[in-house]
Amino acid sequence: MDKSVDFNPASHPGLAWSVASYSHLDDTVECFAVADAGDGLVALANINNDGAVITGTPGELRKLRDAFAAGQYDHLIGA
Repeated sequence: MDKSVDFNPASHPGLAWSVASYSHLDDTVECFAVADAGDGLVALANINNDGAVITGTPGELRKLRDAFAAGQYDHLIGA
């Protein structure tokens, strides 16, 4: 489940951003936000750095998700 978040990076104005519902600790959001960027793209942003926004296709993000799920990047996230 996701939760809407007030996030308005200058590079991607007007998007409806959301974060995972379990990313909230004591009303502080520390995670990545996602939004439909239009034209078949999904925007991914670091909620604590509004200059860090990238876009990709749903297929590209599925490949990244699958790589994380397979443990390919465990060494980077301390898992």
